[in-house]
Amino acid sequence: MEYNLLLADSKVKPHQVTTLHLVSSFAFIGAGAIITIYNYTIPIWGLAILLAGLSLLGLTIFRNSWLNDKKINPILRVVELIIATAFAIYSLLMQWKFPIVIFGGLSAALLFAIFWERNAGGKLYICVDDNGLRLPVVRRRFIPWSEVDIIVLKYGTLTINCLDNHLFQWSVTVPEVNLEAFEAFCSAKVEEHIGKRRNDEW
Repeated sequence: MEYNLLLADSKVKPHQVTTLHLVSSFAFIGAGAIITIYNYTIPIWGLAILLAGLSLLGLTIFRNSWLNDKKINPILRVVELIIATAFAIYSLLMQWKFPIVIFGGLSAALLFAIFWERNAGGKLYICVDDNGLRLPVVRRRFIPWSEVDIIVLKYGTLTINCLDNHLFQWSVTVPEVNLEAFEAFCSAKVEEHIGKRRNDEW
């Protein structure tokens, strides 16, 4: 027997995408303003970064839905990454320690976001079968039945209580399964694996 429960939440939430755009814009505005005012060798580049940050901030605030479009967002992420990486490299050459940390970290976050957001619309499932539970997007991807204490699916919320006091909860779409049959299956599997629990779990 196997049950696949569809999560109500997507892998990447819109507010997460927006937050990173805001972080990038504030970093560009701050760096651009400082360079424009205090650096006499590259004030033009400082002004360019400042304008890029202000433009990004304006788009994030006033055109957020357009900015989060699946075709627009990856392009903008690449532009943000180029600016952040270029500034991180220049800071490294100039030995500006604080900007190295800020823009190095921002570059890493943007690079991660480019790959993570590619599957923004992907559907996530919790798989419950004879072997145990396979979970999405958490450190613990698989929980065998011998480590489960109780499973409850009620009001669109799946609750998994483990013997080590870990508690997992997800909002799921109303499954096209018999809820009583699902809970009976889970209870039977928990009972079946009681004898396989480690001694320190009793």
